Amino acid sequence: MRRFTLTAILVVCALITFAQKGTVTGTLVDSVNTKRTLNYATVSVFKGADTVLSTYRLSDDKGVFKINNLELGVKYRLVINAWMYNIVRKEITVEAGQPNLNLGTIALSEKTNTLNEVVIQSERPPVIVRKDTIEFNAESFKTLPSAVVEDMLKKLPGVSIDNDGNITVNGKTVSKILVDGKEFFGGDQQIATKNLPANIIDKIQVTDDKDAKRRDPDILAANTPQVINLKLKKAIKSGAFGKLYAGAGIKDLYEAGGIMNFFRDTTQVSVLAYGNNANKPGFNMSDVMRIGGFQRTGVNSVMINSEGAYSLNGISFGGGMSGGVQKSAGAGANFNTLTKKGTKINAKYFFGQGNNLTERFTDVEQTYDNNNRLFTNSISNQDNNNYTHNFGGRIEAKLDSLTQLTIEPSISLGKTRNYSATSTSNQDSNNQKISDGNRSSNVKGLSTEYNLSTNLWKDFKKAGRSLNISLNVSKKENDNDDFNFNNTNFFNPISSTTRDQLRNTNIRNFNTYLSLNYSEPLSKKLTLGIVTNGNYIDNENALSTFYKNPANQAYDIAIPNLSETVMQSGFKTNTRVTLKWKINQSFNIQPGIVFNTIDLENKFLNNPQINQNYTFFAPQLTVKYKDLNLSYTPSFREADISYLQPVPNNTDNLFKQNGNPYLKPSKTHQINLNVYKYDTKRTLSYNAYLGGSIQNDGIIMSKTIYTDGRQESTPVNANGIWQFHANGNLSKDFKNNPKFQYNLNTGFWSNFNRGVVLVNNERSHSNILQFGPRIGGRINLNDKIEFSETYSVTFNNSKYETEFYKNLSYTSQNSDSELIIRFPKKIVWETTYRLQYDNQKIQGYNNTQQIWNAAVTLLFMKNDRLQLKASVNDILNTNLRNYAYITANALNTIRTNNLGRHGLLTLTYNIQNFGGKVGGRETMFRF
Repeated sequence: MRRFTLTAILVVCALITFAQKGTVTGTLVDSVNTKRTLNYATVSVFKGADTVLSTYRLSDDKGVFKINNLELGVKYRLVINAWMYNIVRKEITVEAGQPNLNLGTIALSEKTNTLNEVVIQSERPPVIVRKDTIEFNAESFKTLPSAVVEDMLKKLPGVSIDNDGNITVNGKTVSKILVDGKEFFGGDQQIATKNLPANIIDKIQVTDDKDAKRRDPDILAANTPQVINLKLKKAIKSGAFGKLYAGAGIKDLYEAGGIMNFFRDTTQVSVLAYGNNANKPGFNMSDVMRIGGFQRTGVNSVMINSEGAYSLNGISFGGGMSGGVQKSAGAGANFNTLTKKGTKINAKYFFGQGNNLTERFTDVEQTYDNNNRLFTNSISNQDNNNYTHNFGGRIEAKLDSLTQLTIEPSISLGKTRNYSATSTSNQDSNNQKISDGNRSSNVKGLSTEYNLSTNLWKDFKKAGRSLNISLNVSKKENDNDDFNFNNTNFFNPISSTTRDQLRNTNIRNFNTYLSLNYSEPLSKKLTLGIVTNGNYIDNENALSTFYKNPANQAYDIAIPNLSETVMQSGFKTNTRVTLKWKINQSFNIQPGIVFNTIDLENKFLNNPQINQNYTFFAPQLTVKYKDLNLSYTPSFREADISYLQPVPNNTDNLFKQNGNPYLKPSKTHQINLNVYKYDTKRTLSYNAYLGGSIQNDGIIMSKTIYTDGRQESTPVNANGIWQFHANGNLSKDFKNNPKFQYNLNTGFWSNFNRGVVLVNNERSHSNILQFGPRIGGRINLNDKIEFSETYSVTFNNSKYETEFYKNLSYTSQNSDSELIIRFPKKIVWETTYRLQYDNQKIQGYNNTQQIWNAAVTLLFMKNDRLQLKASVNDILNTNLRNYAYITANALNTIRTNNLGRHGLLTLTYNIQNFGGKVGGRETMFRF
């Protein structure tokens, strides 16, 4: 909260300072037709004869411009540029007696001949708006010597870049980034923005994506994707960029790695390798996506946690995904080329391995009667090891000017060796122990996955007509041996049970998916859309259970009633037919119908066959009005095969998970409403989203809690499951002063879940509400000082319709602060501070978490290529990470171990100065 107050004070001081300065206004018109205003012309401001830009503004849609914060008594030079008009220069002085200077109407004459036009290089306008292009002059937006294109883009008015590197211009998504009008690195946007130095850019041009407009002639201007073209001062034909680093610290910590990219003409090769035991990724995710080549070969799955750890396609790149302390290593290569016929060819390989040591403390409070509660406390120690190999490729061929074919094969191989030991204790409402137990598990697993995806996109000469055909074939196999031992004690009455067994699970999935999407304009107002897909499924889930033989210590005593094989095969289809009615340029309605079929056979070795034959028919609707989108979509989905396994999971004597082969498919009706708006004049963006679903025959867990603390759950169908969520965001950029830029933003998120709780045959609706407002801001003082603050609070509340359950609630608060100081020259100071608090009252649970990190970096060589960083993480030694959540009738609190206080001294060398601006979360604790 103190950091938020500091942000507010800084902003207020800035506003007070601005209020003491002068303003100049005027209206730009055509000199011949004075009723014709000149919209989006550029008014640049220079001090006297100075060649350094002070500030600038664009005229609005009425030709009016207004320039604030001018110093009183200082002579300024205004340079006015409008497309296809002659330049106008004016000298002005804003006096204290008349701080608001109105220049009235300023007339500009049309150009008759541009051949003899003299352009003063220092007066090139920072922004020029042509008929269909916005052009930025790179020289007008100063950056640090080590800055890359992304750093420059962040300074441009109307340009926003999120934490994942996705770019929007005036609220519109950027679909392509070109370099001198051509694709760079196979069309990988972030290769250019995060690696090309800012000082080689001459102009940045923004235009509408013509391909998107051709495919959807009715697309609204506000939704039209943008294309950015980087005009270079000189062409780049070949080169190399990347980074090498190595570091060490106390507690025998180490880290080392290198990532390099070599390119020549249309061929690029990427290599990377890393290793560390510092509980961190070897590289930040954007580096792996861009330089490592994952973005070019495709990513099917992404997992990220708040500590910065992540995995792509199931491959971990370091850092604990669920807490703990991890040691990780990996290496890989990526190849990308463009043939003479325009075919893009890509191939990659990556190997990763990780060892994660986790100590987890779990507290669960369950209410299952107004007077009864079950408290479960468990401590788990895990030693998990995984090894993965990932091969992938991509071929993208343009068969003709209107047809494109893409083929993507991939192979993933994995091996796991996981060991865990868990002790559990159950207490009743009187804090009397009713049971406890110890269990251990040793899992050995192998997995293979083969996947082939193809896509054919066909456009036609008739605008709006298109055909898209996709085929995906996948085969997955998982073989796991789980050697688990259980010893459980019960105290009322006193008894004990012991089980030593092997559970072998062999899962085989084969899936073929064919999809066709066709769009046909029937008239200027009507467009027919047909989407149909078919899915062939052939899955098998085989479970075999063996008890340990005391005679020979082998697991060779087969247990038939704990063994079963489920074989599922059949077809699913989904067809959607829509008719889009374009009422006018900003309003269209698209009603449609949905028809689904499910025809599956579920065969069991020891149980009767169960067939699933269902049809589903429902309407759907999409309405778009300007920036507002409303949609209603129904869906129909069968239960996962893992729920159908009739043999229970008995690896924990205190918790048994049953299956249910009689589950019905769930039927969901979903509605979404969203609005996105960007106010170009005010550099203000806001968006709101409201979505919800009503589900019948949804799958819930029916739970039985016994008086001795044992629990048993079974998946069953239930009606009346509601899920609604809403969020809104408001963001304001202040970028008109190149030396002082800041952003203010606020927002909220909320979830409401009306579920069904079924415990001991007592049924109730649970109403779980979460609401979290947020406020934040960031200040950049000429790249010398950067400060950001975000504060949020989350309210969690759970209410039940019957007194059988106890209502639950808690509140949590979170504050994130970051400060970067680049002073004196060649030294960067940076620190982050996170404060987390919640009002849980659990013995041994620390409600307040403070995570403070700091670092100082010394810069050497030209363009800061060599960097020596001393960093200290978790200065306050917060060894545990806490989080809490509510599910059904339970309040869950989890604490996991972490590396604790540690320091590293790391040397980094950036090749060819493609390293980026020094300082910030992306570079402080991961490279």
